[in-house]
Amino acid sequence: MHRPFLPMTPQEAGGELDVVLVTGDAYVDHNSFGVALVGRWLEAHGFSVGVIAQPEWDNPEAYRVLGRPRLFFGVTSGQMDSMVNHYTASRRVRNDDAYSPGGEAGRRPDRACITYANRAKQAYAGVPVVLGGVEASLRRFAHYDYWQDRVRRSILLDAKADLLVYGMGELAIVEIARRLAAGKGVEGCRDVPGTAWALGMKTPRPAMKVVEAPGFEACQADPVAFNKLTVLMYRESNPECAEAIVQPHGDRAIWCNPPARLLRTDELDRLYELPFANAAHPAYRAPVPAFESIRGSITVNRGCSGGCSFCALTLHQGKDVVSRSAESVVREVRDLAGRRGFNGVISDLGGPTANMFHMRCTSAEANAVCRRVSCLHPTRCRHYGTDHGPFVDLLRQVRTLPGVKRVFVNSGLRYDLAALDPVVVEEIATHHVSGSLTTAPEHVSPAALHHMRKPEITHFKDFMARFRAASEKAGKNQFIVPYFQCGHPGTGPAETIELALYMKREGLRCRQVQLFMPTPGTIATAMYHTGIDPYSKAPMVVAKGHKERARQRAMMFWWKREQWPAVREALYAWNRPDLVGHGPECLVPPGAVRGDWQRGARPDVGVGAMGMQVERASAAEVDEERWEGLAGCASG
Repeated sequence: MHRPFLPMTPQEAGGELDVVLVTGDAYVDHNSFGVALVGRWLEAHGFSVGVIAQPEWDNPEAYRVLGRPRLFFGVTSGQMDSMVNHYTASRRVRNDDAYSPGGEAGRRPDRACITYANRAKQAYAGVPVVLGGVEASLRRFAHYDYWQDRVRRSILLDAKADLLVYGMGELAIVEIARRLAAGKGVEGCRDVPGTAWALGMKTPRPAMKVVEAPGFEACQADPVAFNKLTVLMYRESNPECAEAIVQPHGDRAIWCNPPARLLRTDELDRLYELPFANAAHPAYRAPVPAFESIRGSITVNRGCSGGCSFCALTLHQGKDVVSRSAESVVREVRDLAGRRGFNGVISDLGGPTANMFHMRCTSAEANAVCRRVSCLHPTRCRHYGTDHGPFVDLLRQVRTLPGVKRVFVNSGLRYDLAALDPVVVEEIATHHVSGSLTTAPEHVSPAALHHMRKPEITHFKDFMARFRAASEKAGKNQFIVPYFQCGHPGTGPAETIELALYMKREGLRCRQVQLFMPTPGTIATAMYHTGIDPYSKAPMVVAKGHKERARQRAMMFWWKREQWPAVREALYAWNRPDLVGHGPECLVPPGAVRGDWQRGARPDVGVGAMGMQVERASAAEVDEERWEGLAGCASG
């Protein structure tokens, strides 16, 4: 039975529910939000679903509000890993939460999946608990936790959950619901693709081929073992050829089945066209900022073939891009245009990488055995199709629909692919930019870009030239806003200075700087933790500690007068006094030097939500740390 909103109260539920979803986010019934997607998908397959959003995490009664679920509790921290949601890359407490009503911070605990799962177990003993979402996906094995600076064991053991669904779990969650409804029990769900579970040493293992990963204790003690685990996770991420992975944890082990297959285009169409209310639940009196920011956006694809080292999309959404049909997107735009209050502007037509719309591997035989992390790095795979025709056609269709005044492309744009097709660059520059276009070259140093798995800066230069020429041809005064990253493994003083000098030569000014945040599961996090490239096994420079990371960040704002003392200190510390002066190659003029990098007695002062020492960040500092994308925080 379809309801205007998934129920959040007993009155709305009207009786027993099959599944109760517990989330650290406010409940927004929109297809950009994972709980809404999963809940509506289960509902479409005949199951009744309720939502407990942002419960009082220490009170088991808060988990009884909808009664005992007939099948299971589904637990997620929300759209983001809760630690990324709470803390900046400098380990400071964020002063707001875009996924809470009114942006109010502090409405979820640290490591929310663990707390929610344990409280759900207390509320109703015997009800299976299934973890899902980004936090669960990326912490399913032993993982490095940046906030505690140590390797933690699988989240399954701390949460005491019965099952974990990783990736974009629509197929797995419906299969679990069907099997539990048929009376098979949790044990009968342990072979579902896209799931993981904890087993004892005497628990019978499924009869399938398995790869043994280095154990938790080995990953704690040996950087080589930790890197081997990371490489293995990526190696076994292709649903076409992946094998199960088992990782010992003392006298227990984590069994991880191969990934679930990706949704087909027709299934993705059906999912995104389910009857969402397209609004936050009416129980909220204050708006949910994250929803307000995407209210006029349309998702057209999921997944990313780029495989950037610092991004978790490969592990969560997949390397292969799945796109909706143009007809499905047009239907959603028509529906949006007909809603009350629509201003005629589509704020974003895209996804993780907008111009990868319907790009895919052109060889089924090659994809069936592919173990590459990236289709584009270090060189573009010869089987990877780069036809921008479907994306250009979609843009042209949508912008001519009745009620649509403007259509913008504000999500990820892979500029090295766009530069291959002058038509798509002209289309975007002429019709789909609101004065500035944001792109993310991330860096300019060949060494830094190699470790990031990003294209060489020549591709960015080529794209800039094409975009400027297309804007001039269209009679528009438009410019590119670059996003650069500092503190990434493999980026030392020389690479940081190289980037600052490049920005000066090219007249570029970044609005925000992405200070690298080591999030669980990524290749870059393995580099940060071990100081070794997991693939080449070569040692690498890693900026650790507040002082060195802050120096790199200050260098990105060399043109700001208030940053000059910090820039001078960094240049003197890095033995580059030649860049302090009035010459054309100098970055800053002579003057005072910031001599104290310590924030008070130490870099981490105060106590956070779970006892971790932190310092609260100012709004300006949070704004300068662009963390979106690093968390792999996609819906589903």
